[in-house]
Amino acid sequence: MWGYLHLISWVAIFILTVAAFIIYPKSEKSYTILAMINRVFYILVIFSGIMMIQYSVEKGWAIAGFKILMGIVTIGVIEMLLSYRKKKKPTKLFFLLFLIAVIITVSLGFYLSGGAPLFN
Repeated sequence: MWGYLHLISWVAIFILTVAAFIIYPKSEKSYTILAMINRVFYILVIFSGIMMIQYSVEKGWAIAGFKILMGIVTIGVIEMLLSYRKKKKPTKLFFLLFLIAVIITVSLGFYLSGGAPLFN
């Protein structure tokens, strides 16, 4: 159950981040709403991640620790990306970091879960 909540929350964060990034020049109010909804999903990701730590550590505590670190880094990069977009500063670096962090985090997550809940 926690795996599904975690996965769905990460997918929602990815979609909301891309949507907020694209929509900002058109509607600042919609951007703010999407950013706030994104933050609610951060809470769900962190909570479900905490609930799944015991299963991740069984696979290897070092990899689990790195996955936790990458999850926190991903959330930080998302916040930086959205704040730079709102301040109308260059965002290419943060968008690239966002994509790299998401790929690493998702890859580690699927490795630690043995492909669950998607591939079971």
